[in-house]
Amino acid sequence: MSELNAADKRRLKLPRKARMRDRYDFQRVYRHGRRVDIYPLRVRCLKKRGGDESRLGLAVGKKNGNAVERNRWKRAIREAFRRHRSKLSVPCDMVFSVFWNANKEEDSLRVEKALLKIISMINSD
Repeated sequence: MSELNAADKRRLKLPRKARMRDRYDFQRVYRHGRRVDIYPLRVRCLKKRGGDESRLGLAVGKKNGNAVERNRWKRAIREAFRRHRSKLSVPCDMVFSVFWNANKEEDSLRVEKALLKIISMINSD
């Protein structure tokens, strides 16, 4: 397998403006957003009125395991979001969390399937 150069790595990375970082943004999505649960993901989604791009917020708590397991969940969600965010018909702020009783051995394919179902539900609204 060939090595990726720096430009390819940047292209594959989720851009900084596609991530939610402010506490205010998370609170706004929790207060006014729609909740969608598709195992193993729980999502709060707030559609944006402006023409900005969709943004991702992650809230994976300690009930989901130790730091290594929580980071695996976050990596899988981030990657699935990066691949499929263009399929959203309207830009959204989305905060993802994981069911506390989710199987620790869940693979990224299951996360990706759940995300696709969530996107189709949001688009049908």
